[in-house]
Amino acid sequence: MDTDDLTEMAWGIIVSASHVSDTLKAELGAMASRFKTEDEWLRGVRAHLVEILADPAEYVDSWDLENEEVVTATMIGSFAAKIHDRVDTVLSTLMNKRGSRVTDTDRKSKPPCTSRLARGRRLAGVG
Repeated sequence: MDTDDLTEMAWGIIVSASHVSDTLKAELGAMASRFKTEDEWLRGVRAHLVEILADPAEYVDSWDLENEEVVTATMIGSFAAKIHDRVDTVLSTLMNKRGSRVTDTDRKSKPPCTSRLARGRRLAGVG
């Protein structure tokens, strides 16, 4: 799946992540390519957030977020808890109530470098 296939509510999770950590934003965006559907991606995001919640200090240390992005374990843990709840809200919302998706017409009007997935992969060093 491409991030362009996400609904507005699901895409909002990635946007929210960008307010706290570019690294987490990139991870969540790049994760989309591993899943076939939005709900599968959301469950994968939730699992990733549970891992972060289990040991936020380890997550911050593994990415050197305190030095690279001035993000502390307390900050990332608090954010992961909020987003975890938001993921559950999106999952419990009917697909047709989550907002629109980006259409092929919309995609053609954007420069290729602005693809959400491409940006996420670039930031994550994946592509």
